[in-house]
Amino acid sequence: MERETASGPGTADATDAARETVPKWWASYAREFPRWYVWRGVAGHYYGRARGMSPPVVIRALNARELRDEIIHAELSGCSVSSRSRLNDHCA
Repeated sequence: MERETASGPGTADATDAARETVPKWWASYAREFPRWYVWRGVAGHYYGRARGMSPPVVIRALNARELRDEIIHAELSGCSVSSRSRLNDHCA
């Protein structure tokens, strides 16, 4: 059996492409929030992180629609510290 290993520029390109892939559950909202990276956690919660923010902004919600609402709220309120959500209802 032959074993393949990946290294060099191709690996970095594949990693960047995977990072830029929009999850299907977020596709309808992705154009509204191009600077947000979103993912679904192991326990089923939905998370979003604003790229390039310091300190990082992380939002948590129970579903994609609530995540969208929480991101809108965070952007409008200027909340720049982790995390504001219905699960953890404050900007800490």
